[in-house]
Amino acid sequence: MDYHIGQRLKAFREQTKIKMPAIAALTGIAKETLYKWEKGTKPSDINDYFRLKSYLDKMENKLEEEQLDIEYRKPATMRVPLNRSRVPIPQTDGKAAAGTILFSNDEPELIVDRINAPFLGPVEGIIEVSGESMAPTFINGCRVAISRLNNYRILDWGWYYYIIDKNWQGYVRRIYPGETENSLCLMSDNPNQDKFPPIQRQWEHIEAIFRVMAAIWKL
Repeated sequence: MDYHIGQRLKAFREQTKIKMPAIAALTGIAKETLYKWEKGTKPSDINDYFRLKSYLDKMENKLEEEQLDIEYRKPATMRVPLNRSRVPIPQTDGKAAAGTILFSNDEPELIVDRINAPFLGPVEGIIEVSGESMAPTFINGCRVAISRLNNYRILDWGWYYYIIDKNWQGYVRRIYPGETENSLCLMSDNPNQDKFPPIQRQWEHIEAIFRVMAAIWKL
């Protein structure tokens, strides 16, 4: 017998705000008995125990299905403003692919695929890597999770970032100090440096920088 049934009952009531008399009516168990179980008293009537367990199993499964349905119906993409003072919002009025730059009230926004991964930290979404410039680290079609920076000037040299330039082109690169004080060096990982040479970019030519938090590989 599961002696934690009272804890399950309490958690279910806190989540659903359902009153104890309603549960008593639905299960046929006296509300006084249910209150005792919720406070820690161990069940003594096995028939009442299984009636409550069956009820909680059914209702918890229903709650889980409803939550999954809510997640499924959420927009698949987000609009991430390049203006860091504005918050990302779901993209509900279009089908622009992740990596696209759109304008809303003359403000640029990056379209990203939505991702639910709290363990990655404050991630805005994911975009797809195109081309072989970052292979073998990030191959063509690989997806990366990105996060906005509070201050573009505070960077970890040698780390991976997603850079958007003034032509609204975005690409993943390692970032190093540039040849001049106000520039950055964008490095590819591809061993063929003749085909993918380092790129020098002045700060004034860069519109936004996102930190790459993780890679998501296709299986």
